[in-house]
Amino acid sequence: MKSVLLKVIILLSFFVFFTNFNVNAEVVTQRFDGKDRFQVAVAVSKEGWPNGANTVVLTNYKAFADALSGASLAYKENAPILLTTSNKLETASLNEIKRLNPSKVILIGGSGSVSDEVVTTLKELGIQDIERIGGKDRFEVAYHIAKRLGTTQKAVIANGMNFPDALAIAPYAAKSGYPILLTRNNELPIQMGKAIKELNIRETIISGGEASVSKSVANQLPNVKRIGGSDRYEVSVNIVNQLTPSSTKVFFATGTTFADALTGSVLAAKQDAALLLTHPTYISPTTQKLIVDKSLNDFAILGGTGSIPESTFLKLVGQAPIPPLEGKTIILDVGHGGSDPGAVQNGILEKDVNNKFSLKLASKLEGMGAKILYTRNPKQDVYISLPDRAVIANKSGADLLISIHHDSNNSSQPRGLSTHYSSYRPAINTKDVYVLSGGKKYPFVKEITEKKVFVVKDGSTQRSLSYMGNNIAYDPTPTAEAQVSKVLAERFANALIYPGIGISKIYSSTGTKDHNLYITRWTNMPSVLIELGFISNPDEAKLLKNESIQEKRAKALAESVREYYSK
Repeated sequence: MKSVLLKVIILLSFFVFFTNFNVNAEVVTQRFDGKDRFQVAVAVSKEGWPNGANTVVLTNYKAFADALSGASLAYKENAPILLTTSNKLETASLNEIKRLNPSKVILIGGSGSVSDEVVTTLKELGIQDIERIGGKDRFEVAYHIAKRLGTTQKAVIANGMNFPDALAIAPYAAKSGYPILLTRNNELPIQMGKAIKELNIRETIISGGEASVSKSVANQLPNVKRIGGSDRYEVSVNIVNQLTPSSTKVFFATGTTFADALTGSVLAAKQDAALLLTHPTYISPTTQKLIVDKSLNDFAILGGTGSIPESTFLKLVGQAPIPPLEGKTIILDVGHGGSDPGAVQNGILEKDVNNKFSLKLASKLEGMGAKILYTRNPKQDVYISLPDRAVIANKSGADLLISIHHDSNNSSQPRGLSTHYSSYRPAINTKDVYVLSGGKKYPFVKEITEKKVFVVKDGSTQRSLSYMGNNIAYDPTPTAEAQVSKVLAERFANALIYPGIGISKIYSSTGTKDHNLYITRWTNMPSVLIELGFISNPDEAKLLKNESIQEKRAKALAESVREYYSK
């Protein structure tokens, strides 16, 4: 980078897809860039303290726990926050301290975070006033910082085991002079209780939802106000809306790492700006709505394009269209593979047509902005067991699973497509589940997967029913994931109809079946298994292996996914 600090004024002179943006507005963008977090911190320091600073706050670039409470102290001292490794002061930080020419440096964290070797380097620069605020853990560090700030009527409470919620509220806390007290989700540390009592705190603001700070902790706090949200990005938006609604400037920082938001928080406070967290690629609708509703056009970006790509920023501020499936992760379960060819009929190996269709579908979905993952890569002919596929899917964090298959029958007559989902989802919930066997409902007890049986109540006893036949488990109060699965299964069935490939009536009159297939019942996201047609039917087999038809049906399926998420 030729310049650490890049100022760009962009005139919105072109039409974009979002008519609710003022396309004639002038957007001012300032990016604090650098090859790493040390240089980003230096860029922030040069902007906020161009003529030097009497005090510098120094903290470890990896130890977010020590640093979370530091913004309020740095603002009070009118000090930039610079970063260091534990045993060596990085060249960029060293040179910036020389430029700032401070008389004092405050170290946040014990000697394990900022070692005596760093202290020695600072003294060699002629800085004798070195204050260390340490502690045996992050909570004790936060306690000492709070005590250092002095008596206050109000404090901010945030989860100390993660960084986003604390950093999102840091500029507000800093400018207001409030300490940031850290807590565990379900336990208020003793040190924080001491701080509340000793500082005479009468009001508290929780940054984050109940998953971050539980009700039990909230009940121990005085006069609580909670600012939550569905994720870290919505929390940062709600903080702006509720605490700094008059802010006209916004600092953007990545919500996936802490350093840029930490070092930029003090400058944001100095400039009376809001701080919004963003994902490097996913565009949060709540963030974009805030920008539109407040007609914001003055922005600062903390970090280089590796942290917040230019394309992400342009979408956030309405200068580029957002693909309809952006932010969605879809995992494709490509049926069979390797030593398991699936059905083999009419010269077709099921795994081969599964591969080809899946690749075409992936291309269509990616073109709409979705992130595509696989339980089995269709470009690699390997065998993956059903349990392993479910584990891969559940670890992926995907929004949707689509399992691709082609059907087969001993007779050459059956034809048509079908879609399958499971209301019974043992990976999520088994409350109220029953097993239907021979027309009778049996209360569900458990599934023994290795034996392929359901254990059910039969009067005062229990019995096992094989799930390999017609015994099906149903959930009359299905989870949200199961309900979405049903809706999508019905949509997909209609979308995949093609001349010569209609709905199969084998499973149901609609072609959609609540079915205990392994991949749909053992995954924890909306999951639909698709049988695209019968390769055992000679006429339908010709259509199913036709790549032009595969392309058209893949497009229709992708459009169905897009329509659902755009509704």
